[in-house]
Order: sequence, then structure tokens, then C-alpha cells
Amino acid sequence: MIIIIETLSIQYDNQKKISPRRQLAKTNTSKEETFPTIDKTQTPSKISIPYLLNMFPVSKGQHIFNGKGEQEWEIQRDTDIEFVIFGEQLHDAEISFTTHAESCQWERKNKMYKLQVNQSSRHEHKFDRAYVTLNLPYYNSTLYLCLTPANSNEVLHQGNQSFLQIRTTRRTIPIWTTVVFLICLLLLSGLFSGLNLGLMSLTPHDLKVIQEAGTPNDKKYAKRIYPVRKHGNFLLCTILLGNVLVNSTTTILLDTLISGALAVACATLAIVIFGEIIPQAICSRHGLKVGSQTILLTKFFMFLTFPIAKPLSKLLDIILGEEVGARYTRDQMGALLKLTTSTDIEDREKIMMTGVLSLKGKCIRGVMTNLEDVFMLEANRIVDDELVLNVYGYGYSRIPVYEGEKDNIIGLIYARDFALPDTESGKFTVRNIMNFCKHRYGASITPDDSSYDVFNQFKKEQYHLGVVVEIDNTTDKDPRKKAIGIVTLEDIIEEMIQEEIVDETDVFTDNRRKVRNVLSQAPDFSVFIRQNTSEIVSKTSVQMKVAVFQFLSTSVEPFKEKYISSNILSRLLHVDLYKEYEYDEDEAKAGKITYIYEYGKPVDYFVLIVSGNAELETGKEKIVSEIGSFYYFGASALYSPEEKLEDLIRSKSNKFRPFTPDFSLRISENVQILRIRRVHWLAAVRATYFEKKQLTNDGPSPLNSNGKKIDLLTQELEKVDHVDPTNSNDNTVGETRRQRTSSLALTVASDSGVEYEKLLIEHVVSRDLSKSNRMSSESTINSSKNTPTLTDKRRRYLFRSLTTATEPPSLNNDSPSPNQSLT
Repeated sequence: MIIIIETLSIQYDNQKKISPRRQLAKTNTSKEETFPTIDKTQTPSKISIPYLLNMFPVSKGQHIFNGKGEQEWEIQRDTDIEFVIFGEQLHDAEISFTTHAESCQWERKNKMYKLQVNQSSRHEHKFDRAYVTLNLPYYNSTLYLCLTPANSNEVLHQGNQSFLQIRTTRRTIPIWTTVVFLICLLLLSGLFSGLNLGLMSLTPHDLKVIQEAGTPNDKKYAKRIYPVRKHGNFLLCTILLGNVLVNSTTTILLDTLISGALAVACATLAIVIFGEIIPQAICSRHGLKVGSQTILLTKFFMFLTFPIAKPLSKLLDIILGEEVGARYTRDQMGALLKLTTSTDIEDREKIMMTGVLSLKGKCIRGVMTNLEDVFMLEANRIVDDELVLNVYGYGYSRIPVYEGEKDNIIGLIYARDFALPDTESGKFTVRNIMNFCKHRYGASITPDDSSYDVFNQFKKEQYHLGVVVEIDNTTDKDPRKKAIGIVTLEDIIEEMIQEEIVDETDVFTDNRRKVRNVLSQAPDFSVFIRQNTSEIVSKTSVQMKVAVFQFLSTSVEPFKEKYISSNILSRLLHVDLYKEYEYDEDEAKAGKITYIYEYGKPVDYFVLIVSGNAELETGKEKIVSEIGSFYYFGASALYSPEEKLEDLIRSKSNKFRPFTPDFSLRISENVQILRIRRVHWLAAVRATYFEKKQLTNDGPSPLNSNGKKIDLLTQELEKVDHVDPTNSNDNTVGETRRQRTSSLALTVASDSGVEYEKLLIEHVVSRDLSKSNRMSSESTINSSKNTPTLTDKRRRYLFRSLTTATEPPSLNNDSPSPNQSLT
């Protein structure tokens, strides 16, 4: 096969005495290529015979250097490669190829290319140059050039110079296989890059935390990764070696497909985008899952790179030490919590956590309550009702005790310690109770102690309050410890949670600034304290009145805050509504039984047994059971759940509401009861309504003619009992004294509708006042007598006419005079 190649004739300037070979070298040098000088001994001896001077590829990168520093040309099989050929007498000559190093007669190939030279300028010596595009099959050996002159069959071997040799090569791997390999290598490059970020950013400590407190899936992933991740340097060396290996291989394979600068650019872009950016963006968010799913592949590469990676990891362990997790100081941990964004941690929780972390750095000086803000008791003070109620009024559970000066704290007393001593005897002092109870407390806490250490001290020694002391060196005497404040367990906990702890009985929300708690439910016990010594002393102790108040306000529905406020209820209990019954065993045997309630007889009052026992008779079988203190009866006599509060406030609800008991309640020993009629209860309900109305409107309290504040409860009680305020004290005092000296007090039925009915009958029949009085005092005692009845019309008429004669409950006992505040 002959291919005609058009050649270009180049004239040589005769004026310049330069040989054609030197001219060729000079031309090649101008193209920044170096060519060896032609050995004359290996070229045709006659200049008239055609021969080749040199050849080189036009495109760079198609040749390789041999071991001697000379060039031989290497081209891909079945690939068009353009060469430039220099020589003499090349016009119409043909070139062919042979694998024999010395002769063209043997092993000559059938590929032939015909050369044709055109004349150049006539002023120049003729010098031939031609461009030829070669496309050769794979021969598995080096090809030597053979030149056939024009119009001749002689084939001339052009020698074995390296620059006149060509070697054809073929691809070791097919193109499609190379593309597949490139994709796999890019995936591995991305995997190694992602694992480097995803796995190495998770320390073994982090994986342990996830195993303990992560989601179920995260726990499973962390459990699979941890055995590999704990060999940190070994894993790091494996990942980096694998990443470098696949990136280098990717570049080499891509160079076989695309040559030159384009191959470098494509390799760089492919590795950066698919091997770095995308994998790291994914693994930074899902590194745990990706690392768990590819853990087997990671182990495989660790096995492959073991000979290199393992020694390197050991060297790193020796030089750098074992891998440690992130370490944070207290301040750094607090800042980390503040800046951490989480869906399941609220801001309030973060504040609490930072408060706990900062506890060790806080001194007691900034936590304690200063001495001037502390409620304390003097050791020699007598324990009386005023002191006890003052203690309960402040609402503190632990109270320091001082002697002499307030900075000389000698002990601690609890509020509950005042429950047992007799406050009316005057025999007990605060010191007596303190010495008897002997409560522990911290006596040597300094202002510079750490809050964390004091907190641990409280837990270890099991007390909740400590006295903060410092050494006093200001006097000429020996230095002594003096108290400057107190600190409680609650104070330290408040520093932990960074918020004040305020319960329903706290009077102040802040002891230092004296900020009052507007939601405080601490009752005002001052109403139970006798305001002057001229008042009649009740047999009901102050402690018992407080207990009754607490029981009614929390356990009995008609006396809860919905109907009667705590302030009004405490004043209502201050009114003389307590009755004492003395039990006479001889009269009981004679059939004279004193009933509190009698079966089938209507009443309009509520009864609470304060002290003593009574017998309750129920059912047709008349089953008798003994009941004691704080049993109550007749709540339905005061109200009905169907009644609305608005109807109770109106005067139409002030009518008689009979309660017919289906049981009998009689005294069996000396007993004291609290009896509250419906009219008195309604008066307290209305007083509560007006009190709330005043508080809602923020208006001034109404004043009487003397300029004193009107007591709402007293005013309402006077209305229902028709008592003249100027004479109420004398009447109630006389009535109270009469009840105290009576051997048998009136039964509760004497104020009921039935008792009124009996009085009316006696008034109509005999008009005998003495008999009427005797009947009124003994009617309920002799309950076995038959009770006459009146017509409804007659009963209403006589009831209205004699209602004004009914004596009200005493407003004087343990209470201020009418029209004065009970506080």
C-alpha cells in the first residue's frame, strides 16, 4: 500500500557555509526541540541517493526517552500521529517499515507512504521537509524506516538511530474498562475523604456517649464503629494512604484517555468535586451512618495497608501519645451549652446547667442572706401565743437563736418545735426548746467558701442551714467569730437553677430587697392573738383555733376560698361560736340526754367536734359508734351544691334552710364543738364578696363615723343578728359568762327552727315568761317529749315577731370591738 505525501522543498542559502545537517539542527532548535547529529558512517555514501536526516512528532507527549538520553518515538496503535520528516532527494520517494535492525529485505511491513517535494525559492539550495500522518497497527516490536527512491526498486535501510525508530503500543486496559475504573476510584476517593471527616471527627469518647444516650439507630451505628475507631492513628493512616492511592491512580488512568493540560484539569475537577466536596458535605451530616454501613470496606483497606499503616500508627502513638477526646473547662462548657442549638433542650434547662457548672466558682458571700435580713429569736424570750403566731406568720421553717447581740448565734430552732409546749403557762423560753431539740447546723462557714463545697457539706452532715462567720479583730479583746449572715440549702439550689424558689407560704420573694410575694397564701394569724387583757379568755387555745382554721379552709367545701376567704374565715372563727358541753353521768342514767343532733328534727347549723368524744347513732338498727375530734356534720345545712354564689349573696338566700339529720349525735363525755349557723355563714360569704370587690376596684376601705376602718364581717353579722353596735359588747359578754358557768349548756337545737316553734307555743298558751325560759333551756335536753306543731302560716308570723329576741354569737371574745378591724 502506497500513500503519496506532498513535501515542501526548502532552499539552502549558498552564501552561508552551513551543512544541511547543521541547518536541520538549527531549525529544530527554533522549535525548542533537540536532535542528535546524523552519523555519516550509517547513511548512504553518495549524496545523490535519497536518505532521511531526522523525524519528530508534531504533537508533544508522543515520545519517550530511552535509558541513554536519546529519543525513540512511541505511538498508539491505530492512532493518527503526525510527524515531520527531513532529508535529501525525498521527491516521489516511498517510506516503509521493517522490524529488522539492518536490512529491509527481511521482516518488511506492507505499510508504505509516498513522499513528494515541491520547489522553493531559486535563490536557496534545495532542502526537503515533509509532514506525514502515520497510522500503524500493533507489531509488538520496534520499527525501522526504509526509503525507496523515485523510479527505483531499491529499498534503503535508514539505519538504527533512535530518532529514526518507532514503537507501536496498545492499551493495556480497554477504554470502557478504564472509564469503569475511574468511576470506582472516584467513589473510593469520596469514601476515604468522607470517612476522614466523618469518623475522625468522632472521638471514642463521643461514640461511648452516643451508645449511652443516642437514638436506637445511632446506638447501633456507634457500637459497630467503636472497635475500629479506638485504633485512631491506624485508621487515620489507612484512610490517608487509601485516599492518596486512589487519587494518584485516577490521574494516571485519566491521562491515558486525555493527554496534556486537559487531563490535569479534568483530574483536578473530578477529584475535588466527586472526591472531596460532595463526600465531605454528606459525611459531615451523616458520618455515623455512612461509617457504619462501610465498616467492612474500612476493615478490608486496613488489612491491605497493614504493612505500611500499622508501623506508621505505632510511630505516631509513641511520638504523639494516645488519642484523647475534646476537653473543656467549666467556662468553655457553659459557653458550649449556651451556643448549642437543640430541639429537646429548652433555654431554661441550659440556664440551669450553666448555673450548676458555675457553682464551684461562686463564694458564699454572694449567696448568703445578710444578718440584718434574717428573722431570729432571742434565747431568753418567753414562748407565748404572740411569739408562736409571729413565727408561723413569717413562714420560716428554721429560725436562728441568738444571745445578747444578733451576731452571737448560739443555736437553731424549728417552727414545728412550738407545737407541743404550753404557750399559756409562761414556763418555756426559746432556749429551753432549743436545748431540748438540739438541731444540727453549720457553725463555721466562711464567706470565701465555695458554694459547691458548702453544698457537699450540707449533704454529708445532713443539715439545711449554716451560719456564715468571720473573725472579728476590731476590738482589743481576743479575736472572736461573729455571724454576718446565714446560708441555706435552698439558697444554693437557687444559685444552681438561677431562679428564686418561692412556695405558697413565702412572704417575700427576695429577702434582701424585701420584695413581697403577691401570691403568698401565708395566713394572718394575728387575729387569734388577744388584743387586750380585758377580753374574756376562751377555753379554746390559740393553737386549736389555728388547727380548726387550717382544717376548715382545706377540707370542708363551704369554708374553702371559693366561698370564704382565709382572712374572713379567721375572723369568723374568732367570734364566740365555740360551745362546751359537760357530761353528767347521773343525768344520763336518768334519761336526760344532751343531743347535738337528734334524728328527724330540722336544724340550720354546721357542727365540728373540736375536742372530746360523742356517740353517733345511725340506721334503723341504731348502731352506735364513738367519734372524736375533727368530725363534722351538717355541711348541707349551710349550702347546696346547686346554689349559685350570686344567689347566696342576695338576701333571698338568707331564709331558713332546714337540715333534717337521719342520725342522732349525743355527748358521751365533756365535749367542745364549733357551731356555725347558716345566717352566720352567709354573712361571711357576703363579707368575702365585698372584700374581693374592694381589692378588685383598688378603692379605699370604707370608714365609719369615727374615721375607723369598717370591719366587713362584723357589719354583716350585726345585720343578720340585729345587734346594736353600742350594746353588743355588754350583751355578748353576759351571754358568754352565762354559758361558762352553766352546768349544762344549751343544745344546738335551741337556735333551730324547732326551738323557735316551741317558744312560740309556750308564749301563746301560758304567757308565763319563767316557764318559757325554763322550756327554752330544757326543751332539747328532754328530747323524749312530744313537740307540738303549728300551721305554716302561724309559724311564719310568730317566727318573724320573735326573731329579734334571738341573741347573736359573741363578737367580743378574742376579737376587737365592733366597727374595728380584726387584724
